[in-house]
Amino acid sequence: MRFRPRKVLLRYSAVLAGALLIASLSGPTRAEESNDACFEPKGSIKEALDACATYLASNPTDQDHVVKAHIIRAIGLSATDNVDGAIGELDEAIRLDPTRANSFFMRGAAYEAKGEHDKALTDLDEAIRLDPTPGDFYLLRGMVYNQKGDLDRAIAELDQKVKLDPESTQGYSKRGELYRQKKDYDHAVADYAEVIKLDPGAAKGYVDQGWIYVLQNDLDKAMEDFTNALKIEQSNASALFGRGLVKSRKGKPTDGSNDLALAKQLEPEIVDMIKKLGVE
Repeated sequence: MRFRPRKVLLRYSAVLAGALLIASLSGPTRAEESNDACFEPKGSIKEALDACATYLASNPTDQDHVVKAHIIRAIGLSATDNVDGAIGELDEAIRLDPTRANSFFMRGAAYEAKGEHDKALTDLDEAIRLDPTPGDFYLLRGMVYNQKGDLDRAIAELDQKVKLDPESTQGYSKRGELYRQKKDYDHAVADYAEVIKLDPGAAKGYVDQGWIYVLQNDLDKAMEDFTNALKIEQSNASALFGRGLVKSRKGKPTDGSNDLALAKQLEPEIVDMIKKLGVE
């Protein structure tokens, strides 16, 4: 397993659904001169963790590099699901340099993964105070408010995400989910339409919009969306289940049997997944 800290996902954060990337470590590092294995790891995660531990044990005097070493260790530990260890590294990084917004953002994500919503919000508030420009900060804060049951505040955070990153599908997609939870289906459709506009080659936008149309009982539009999704991704279980459901509701109860059976074969939990969308 290769370790590239600029691209490691916050795997432990279910809130981000594998979407948020760790913000890159900006600025030149000593690696440019020494190829230090800590700052430019080229081996396994364990090798990177060990290299940074060795560097930190050498009593370095360059505080900027010390902070980065702790951050890299936090990324590595998070990638091995050691969330507590990652938080410990970030605690030290923040103690040494409390001006880095990304450190608070990362620790907030870790706290959220542990279900410690209030601690997550405290860190995300500080991250945004230090740097109010990254849309992902608001995205994560919105997901935390959603976990706390505050849909209106969550949507307001996603409004900021969309404002800051208008070309990113993620903000519209997540906000569409929140509107669905509120049963504000017209706004949900509008957001998923924007997802499709921005990325017409991806099946997900069509699938998500299709289920909103099912909830609105607009079966013709739902069928169009599920059909478009299946043109892109033939084995999309949610689209297959949706098409089967629409066939059964528009015609005979058995008309969608083949699609429904194939969807269940591809995704055994598909029925429960669709029920969670509010579909009966």
